[in-house]
Amino acid sequence: MSWDLYVQDWGDFDSLEQIPDDFEPKPIGNRSELIDKIKVAEPTVDFTNPSWGLLENEFFSIEFNMGDSELSDGFVMHVRGNELAIPCIGNILDSLDLKAADGFTPDFFDVEKFKKDMKKWAAYRNSIPNK
Repeated sequence: MSWDLYVQDWGDFDSLEQIPDDFEPKPIGNRSELIDKIKVAEPTVDFTNPSWGLLENEFFSIEFNMGDSELSDGFVMHVRGNELAIPCIGNILDSLDLKAADGFTPDFFDVEKFKKDMKKWAAYRNSIPNK
């Protein structure tokens, strides 16, 4: 089970609740340029497949669903593991000058707030019996 963060042009809004129904997000750039910036921020990320990158270590993994188009209107980060992923996500978003949302809260990603939320999510995930 992953925690999914949606990265796109969210405009100048402070929360998802402020975004009007008729808002049209702009493209966020070329996929290859986004990948280059992500790799500068986190050099161990593997983009052998430019549509699907992977950053993995002993504490967490982040899969980057970048899509097939060179002109990107957004991508998804699928996060697994513990709260040590949070600063990494913050670093990536800062390097791209973009915001992310998970759809569970109206708030955009914030390192301090989401450290607490990630701990809650991990506790929930760990409470689900394996079948």
